Amino acid sequence: MSSERPRAKRRRLALALAAGLGATVVAAADQAPGPRFYPDDPIPVDHDRTQDASGVRPQDLSETYDFLEHTFVARGDRARIRAVNVNTVDEVPDSSWFTNRIGRRPMSVAEIVRGPDRVDRLEAPEWVIVAGKGPAGFQPGFRAVDPRRPDELFQFEVDLEDHADLASGAELIGTTFYHAIGYHVVDTYLVNVHPSQLRIGETATIRDASGRRRFAQGDLDEVIRLAAKNPDGSIRMSAGRFVEGRPIGNFRYHGTRPDDPNDIHPHEHRRELRGNRVFCAWLNHDDSRALNTLEMLVTADGRQFVRHYMFDFGSILGSSPERWWSGHAYLYEPDSTLRGLRTLGIWIPPWRTMIDPRRQSPAVGRFDAASFDPPAWRPEYPNPAFDNMRADDAFWAARIVNRFTDDAIRAVVAKAAYREAEAARVIADALITRRDRIARTWLTGVNPIVDPQLSADGRWSFANAAVDAGVATPAAEYRLTWSRFDNATGVPVGPTEETRAATLDGRAPTSILNGSEFVALTVRSIHPDHPVWQAPVHIHFRRTASGWDTVGLEREVVEGDGAQKRNPIAP
Repeated sequence: MSSERPRAKRRRLALALAAGLGATVVAAADQAPGPRFYPDDPIPVDHDRTQDASGVRPQDLSETYDFLEHTFVARGDRARIRAVNVNTVDEVPDSSWFTNRIGRRPMSVAEIVRGPDRVDRLEAPEWVIVAGKGPAGFQPGFRAVDPRRPDELFQFEVDLEDHADLASGAELIGTTFYHAIGYHVVDTYLVNVHPSQLRIGETATIRDASGRRRFAQGDLDEVIRLAAKNPDGSIRMSAGRFVEGRPIGNFRYHGTRPDDPNDIHPHEHRRELRGNRVFCAWLNHDDSRALNTLEMLVTADGRQFVRHYMFDFGSILGSSPERWWSGHAYLYEPDSTLRGLRTLGIWIPPWRTMIDPRRQSPAVGRFDAASFDPPAWRPEYPNPAFDNMRADDAFWAARIVNRFTDDAIRAVVAKAAYREAEAARVIADALITRRDRIARTWLTGVNPIVDPQLSADGRWSFANAAVDAGVATPAAEYRLTWSRFDNATGVPVGPTEETRAATLDGRAPTSILNGSEFVALTVRSIHPDHPVWQAPVHIHFRRTASGWDTVGLEREVVEGDGAQKRNPIAP
């Protein structure tokens, strides 16, 4: 933050949430003395790196424990509250977690496709293996350096012999989309390496079930044996560069990291983590768990802080072939299990009978559009932040997904360089259809008023995100309630004036504007097909020397809004 004031307020809120004290205490924390809006509102950047985090220590997560913990215990605070890290206009500020890109500004197709890449092509005459990848993950691989640049470490992963292009294509596509969305990711490249270009370093090691040992020729031979080969004997691989800093483990989707003084917001109440459920549903990133995140201790301007990364997209797009349930069910579904037992196995889940899209191309995973139901989508096992996603979180994320044009989606898929044109077509078509279904589901789940403006001469305007996306017809009417606003007490004052409009612009009442420093506007949208649009959007304007600035926007959310089908294990 740009001052201690908002940070102190948000720290009280975060501590109340982390302590599990409930909505009443949270509300009290949010109503601490002070004006509703400050001169720097709405803040575009959360300066969450002001406190020195050099005391953080690496933390290892157990894959088995993480599954059991989230499957059988409802972790995190489950209060249905607004995300705690949004600014006063209901947006996510830039931070060590997220950097707004396509959601805040137009991006060219070329910029989207470039992603986080620092070079056009990654090439080297020789790669020296310095470590094995280890037993984690689905794809075999190793870690290596170009001896000409020994400080740059890359993790190489191969496609399995029966599934050429599958995981490497998913890795490229996931990294590129997640970068444009706004998450921190590592730059990742497609490379074709011949076994003759690989050399095992003298100090190379690998960790397996027996512990840490030397990486031997047999380990490399096994990776090569499993890998899909090009006609010339080379191997197509994805190569992800290790980013600057010191790795300190993974972040969880609930609570905060106790040894990081900048980590004050419970993760289950961060919008970019709640809304990630929409992005995961779009890309079928069902392996979106804590173990596929990365935290790095970074030094900048003489201070150390933690940067949070999304990591490892090799299993998106249904690219783990044996996971029939991918995106359709948790690993453990008690209702389905009991139903199968009661019918002696006669009943089978609907997703077991879906057509295997791999029949179209072996480079296509279990990824389609026909079976995609956005609110019903599931990761591998419950995720506290996903379970807490409200309709306003889903709306925020759906607007970002909808910004990817058909041309941009096809260009990102083309970056994956599938050798079968049919694979690229099937994946791009599915992504486009799933994008449109997300827009129809979640852009209509709240009152979709966006971009409110009030000009110096008193003319107001706003946009309707659902109408602009082509997923809803225009509202029959907009009902506006105007009042003056006392910023010191945070409440409207004086008489109100109600106006109605059939269009997205009009003139504000001069009796409210004249002499006011702040003005409050409540908008209800009337639509016969979307009754939830009547839930009000509260907007605040502040007078400036040149006119009026929008400083506040908050949506009221109707419970049972269809943002998701809740985790049946959660309370």
